[in-house]
Amino acid sequence: MGFKHWTARRLPLFFICGVGLMLALPLRAQDGRVLPPAAVTCDRNHLTIYPGMVLSYTRRADRIVVRIRTDYDTTETVTLRYTRGSSPARWFLLNGEKFERGDWSKIEAAKGKLHPNMRVRAWVCDDGNKPVLDWQPPSADTPNPPRSTP
Repeated sequence: MGFKHWTARRLPLFFICGVGLMLALPLRAQDGRVLPPAAVTCDRNHLTIYPGMVLSYTRRADRIVVRIRTDYDTTETVTLRYTRGSSPARWFLLNGEKFERGDWSKIEAAKGKLHPNMRVRAWVCDDGNKPVLDWQPPSADTPNPPRSTP
């Protein structure tokens, strides 16, 4: 089996795998930081991201409070305040895309109760802008986290 035969059969597979890997990785700026989605309007020099597993979630008429165990082994609390009676969904994304009215069922099992194993990327700005919460529901191929033994 010569080089021509090998490349003719396997090069497309390597190309497809490489493109798939690039699409699966978050976009990064030249300085190594994760690029925010277009919905995040905060200046990058005032922006922090807390990606991780949601530890607790509270939804009230005027705020949402999320505690996150970050991928950086810290625990952060993010509070999104909004006008009583309005929807917080305008500061939500779902897997980086605009959050639609029908998306509530993808993140909440019941009003105010998240589905288990929910992840979020909380984009927090220190200049007074409201945080943007990018929800990342577990998919069918996402493994469940290990359970502790008694």
